[in-house]
Amino acid sequence: MMKFMRKILIFIALCTLSVCCLRGQGQLVMATILDGDTIPLTYLPTVVVNGYSCPLSDSELTAYKKLIKNVKKTYPYAKEAGKLLQAYSAKLATAQNDSQRKKYMKQAEEDIKNRFGSSLEKLSKTQGKILLKLIDRETGSDSYNLLKDMRGSFRASFYQTIGKLFGYDLKVKYDPQNSVEDRVIERIIAAIEANKI
Repeated sequence: MMKFMRKILIFIALCTLSVCCLRGQGQLVMATILDGDTIPLTYLPTVVVNGYSCPLSDSELTAYKKLIKNVKKTYPYAKEAGKLLQAYSAKLATAQNDSQRKKYMKQAEEDIKNRFGSSLEKLSKTQGKILLKLIDRETGSDSYNLLKDMRGSFRASFYQTIGKLFGYDLKVKYDPQNSVEDRVIERIIAAIEANKI
């Protein structure tokens, strides 16, 4: 009786094993051949890895929330500035002469004033500084050089001098590699684009 039970258990184990093997063989998977071996391929979902961050103190949390609010307010302006710059760069490439180029530049300046003039005037000083950085992020050029290209060196220097009087630097660069604030701004932008905040 014992031998019979052992044979039944071995038979059940073999049947289970063969069914499992057959199921595995029935699946269709992508594969590649590398040095004569067939290697199955699979695609994993994208994973975002963020480093560990310490819990924030009350004052740090308040400052972080304020930064989120400021980035959310200024980021759409920077995105729009990037789009406008692309549109006007294409237009400038077709300019026949300096006169036509100046005409396009004046038109660009008027478009910017008409679209953003009143709302940009309502920005706080901190929001203005963040906007300057975000314009550099979106366009790949700081505001001083954009002005210099559009309206000439004299006008860019004039605006830079006026900006300095009010605490702005048109030559500010966006540098998330070396600036802690810019790194945090980059995370906030990623969260905005992922609809998380």
